[in-house]
Amino acid sequence: MSQRNITIAALFAAVAVFVAGVVFLAVRDRDYESSAVVVLSPNSTDPERISSLLDSFDRSGTLGTYVELMASDDITAGARDLGVDISIRSIPDTRAIRLVAHGGREDVQPALQSVIDAAGTRQQTLRDLFALDVLESPSTPVLAGPGVAALLMATLLLAGFAAVAVVAILRRLAPPSSDSRRPKWPNVSHAEPARPER
Repeated sequence: MSQRNITIAALFAAVAVFVAGVVFLAVRDRDYESSAVVVLSPNSTDPERISSLLDSFDRSGTLGTYVELMASDDITAGARDLGVDISIRSIPDTRAIRLVAHGGREDVQPALQSVIDAAGTRQQTLRDLFALDVLESPSTPVLAGPGVAALLMATLLLAGFAAVAVVAILRRLAPPSSDSRRPKWPNVSHAEPARPER
């Protein structure tokens, strides 16, 4: 295969990958996200009692209990009805819990608020020594995932890799040229034998 054909194939592969990436960007569904943070505060006004509660907080398993409470089906039912996914995790070395909602732009913020409200109502029945307070209210919805610029840059890199791969594969599979198949004999000059003098 000639170098010209290899170059054309590499360009075709790069363009195909780039066009596929642009089409994906145009037709993909974009989720929005909203986040909030709640914190567990001692449910007491006695300073000595507060100090005792804070000292035993890590050993009590209270943080994990509230994470499970807020992630339970009963609490997240309203969000699921709106088609919103809720992820909940505790923030290490704190008494805070972060909640993130993924879904439609108009749904993520009210869905997240419904989870917080339902958890606040349910925690009152636990008779716990800690109360659930809102540290950060559900944020304004923003697009989730990487931005368009980052994805375009990744698409360009993939197109470049595709072109390089095609060139490497075709050069390896291409049969050797006729010049390279021709045996190279050493250039030995044969001198004509001298004739005897008469």
